[in-house]
Amino acid sequence: MKLLIMGAFLGSLIFSAHATDQAMLDKGKRLYLANCIQCHNKDPNLKGSLGPEMIDAPLSVMTSKVMTGLYPAPLPAGFVPKRKTKAMRKIPKLQNDIPAIYAWVQSVKKKK
Repeated sequence: MKLLIMGAFLGSLIFSAHATDQAMLDKGKRLYLANCIQCHNKDPNLKGSLGPEMIDAPLSVMTSKVMTGLYPAPLPAGFVPKRKTKAMRKIPKLQNDIPAIYAWVQSVKKKK
């Protein structure tokens, strides 16, 4: 009986974690489509009209670009900006939502 109750409890935790993850991805997608596709492509794997593909940008780069419009200094090891433009506008209202946007972008990354 204890094993059955424990199994049900663990199953509900896994379902709850998956539902939370899915809610975060859904939120990230909505925010990306509402705020990013004016310059970036609807598909983050592809270049946009002004902005580069976002798929390979680390979270620290995305955070810096959204909050300041600039790349972080120094750049993360191994990261090379796709474009040298300074067209990115600051969107500080998204500060708390950057992890959700980043999670969604990473969830649609195409395997090479």
